[in-house]
Amino acid sequence: MSRLRLPLYLKILLWFGVNLLVLAFLVFGFLSMQFRMSLDWMLSGEAGERVSAIGDSLTDELSQLPEQQWPEVLQRHGAQYNVTFALFSSNGTQIMGTQVQVPPEVLPKLIDKRGPNDRPPPRRPPPGVARKRPSDAPPKPRFMLRAGDPAHYWAGVHLDLTQQSDHRPLTLLMVSNTITGGGLFFDLWPWLGLAAAALLLSALVWMPFVRGITGFIGRLNHAAGRIAQGNFGERVSRSRNDELGELSSSVNAMAAQLGEYVAEQRRITADVAHELCSPIARMQMALGVVEQRSTPEQAGYLKKLDAELQHMAKLVEEVLAFSKAETLPERETAEDINLHDLIVAVIAREAPEADIQLAVSTDLQLHSLRDALDRAIGNVLRNAARYAADSGPIQIHAGQQDGKTIIRISDQGPGVPSETLPRLFEPFYRPEAARRRSTGGSGLGLAITKRCIEACGGTVTAKLREPTGLEILISIPAA
Repeated sequence: MSRLRLPLYLKILLWFGVNLLVLAFLVFGFLSMQFRMSLDWMLSGEAGERVSAIGDSLTDELSQLPEQQWPEVLQRHGAQYNVTFALFSSNGTQIMGTQVQVPPEVLPKLIDKRGPNDRPPPRRPPPGVARKRPSDAPPKPRFMLRAGDPAHYWAGVHLDLTQQSDHRPLTLLMVSNTITGGGLFFDLWPWLGLAAAALLLSALVWMPFVRGITGFIGRLNHAAGRIAQGNFGERVSRSRNDELGELSSSVNAMAAQLGEYVAEQRRITADVAHELCSPIARMQMALGVVEQRSTPEQAGYLKKLDAELQHMAKLVEEVLAFSKAETLPERETAEDINLHDLIVAVIAREAPEADIQLAVSTDLQLHSLRDALDRAIGNVLRNAARYAADSGPIQIHAGQQDGKTIIRISDQGPGVPSETLPRLFEPFYRPEAARRRSTGGSGLGLAITKRCIEACGGTVTAKLREPTGLEILISIPAA
């Protein structure tokens, strides 16, 4: 089961979101503890103003109505917020509204402890005119707490109701199952809007920072991939003065050292192969002289020695070809090539007796390095003929697609283990099935093919066929 892959910037933003959630839970836990202790602080802001406004509105409305209509008024106001409204006398006795079972913690709050001198002078507004509290008037006593089992939220405000000449101190009690009280006690939407705005603003603030890191890491990853493919001239610009900038310097230094090491290794390999040519040639000449003077009993041994020398000479020749393939663009000039004629010539040279199905237009032209392309196709065709000629026809298809010339050489042989596909084009690498002396080969054929195709500005890949077989795909720019 494959793991879900998430981009780094998304992981950072998700982690930032988790951090915000942890903070939100901590704040929620703190507020919950405060709610259990006391909620009077909630009435110091807009919630308190709303409760006082409800008290003033009810005071004005009830003072102009007979008591028989008070329950209807209380029910109407309560339905507006889905909150239970009830009126209590100054000694804590319920006199109006839906009957409620008041917890012991709430009872002391219902008693109006103000004396006559603490209450504002009674003022009765004209009929139909709402009473306005003077701006310098002190707020009416209010309270709010959480109590009961199950717990409810209880809020109250002391009223000064004047009806005709009768002044009645009452307490308006509001009971809700939730802390919001339908928006009367606590309006949740502004807080949600503030949280969303804070989250959005935080994301906008973090986004440039996160994109800067992930963008630089992406460029660094691309450069490392190019270096891993052998492009040791690839460099990462050091545009940061932090650890990532130091990492880019280390990658650049590593690429430079690897390039020098590989170049030195190739030079030594080419020099050694070149130096081996002369002694091998002299040994072959000496062996020819010995064969002329040998006895019949020695002929078998000399034949084996000659085969070994020929194998060694072939290996040295391939090593030299591999070393020279890197400088092909400097030694050859691109020319117009008829691909059909080129492949026909390669077939006649490399696999004249093989069963080959050729599907290449006689008009297909491309502009590339002739010798490099000839060598690359020849190596692939020779491998196919060597390992899969007895398993069925070898198929060669070519055509143009998206501005590129695509050449497919496929066989129906045993193929290679799937895990060896990424290494087929490495120098001196051979799958286990190809390491027998009877099949020959040095493990340089496909490596030379890769260098030749890259010299032509193209790419070469390999994939397994179903049910069996191997396909080599060569892609070269058409123009």
